[in-house]
Amino acid sequence: MRITDLQYYLALTDNHNFSQVSQQFHVSQPTVSLAIQRLEKEVGAQLAIRSSHHNIVSLTHAGQVFAQHAQAMLEQYNLALTEIGRIDEQSLLLGLPPIIQISYFPEIAGRLSNQALEHLKTVEVGAHKAIQLLQDGKLDASFLGYLDAIDQNDFQVIQFDQRPFEIVVANDHPLANHSAISFRELANQNFILLKGSFIHKQAFEQLAQANHLQPDILFSSSEPYAILNLVSQNRGIGFMVSSKNIQHPNVKFIPLSDPAQPQLNVGFVYRKNPIMTTEQNTIFKEILAAIHTPML
Repeated sequence: MRITDLQYYLALTDNHNFSQVSQQFHVSQPTVSLAIQRLEKEVGAQLAIRSSHHNIVSLTHAGQVFAQHAQAMLEQYNLALTEIGRIDEQSLLLGLPPIIQISYFPEIAGRLSNQALEHLKTVEVGAHKAIQLLQDGKLDASFLGYLDAIDQNDFQVIQFDQRPFEIVVANDHPLANHSAISFRELANQNFILLKGSFIHKQAFEQLAQANHLQPDILFSSSEPYAILNLVSQNRGIGFMVSSKNIQHPNVKFIPLSDPAQPQLNVGFVYRKNPIMTTEQNTIFKEILAAIHTPML
């Protein structure tokens, strides 16, 4: 079975047109037709029905089934090429979302040997992008912050912490004397939110929807300390996960009292049965040991 035949076939399942496939791959239409015929001969079933009008193609039921498996075969082929291309790699490519880079990684890095740190390459990436890069073999592992469970068919997930989201106010804000507060009580507040964090955005929207609110968002920043500075000036209130590494002397973090509220799960994720070089495996084991030691 030829890889190019699978590529032509999957392109055909997307646009249902022989002419467009031939243009996409810069080959003749007969070349595409022969590829489909070869596949049909190999699987022993008709995959596509060709209309006499404008080269339009529809898939048979067998064609739809085969398309799913063809996609998986191509993904595995591309993954193999990526891994083979890195077969002499000594460094471990590690995904690192910004919030985890600030809140957790300094302590984890402090538990790693100098040799491990020397050969550790971090990639700043959000949770959803990290999953895609892991699937494509472009990351060896990643730290992730997530709300919902991660599909573990392809990944091994080691959760090592869970944190609540909290409200951040200036020390002299009227709400600062609260020991806890419900999200509904914040209906008339201006929010300053963390930009670029899908997880914070998702958690914020869940709370807003649960309380039937449309909060006013005054400003968004990708820098947690910029948010804390604005909050300290009473320009608005913040919403983020508290951390000993994200502090400001003039603000207060207040827990939410809502009975059902999202929690930030923090985990270490990698593909099942990873194939690594000796050097990569050494770094990998050090990271596993580091996260299995309770965080301070």
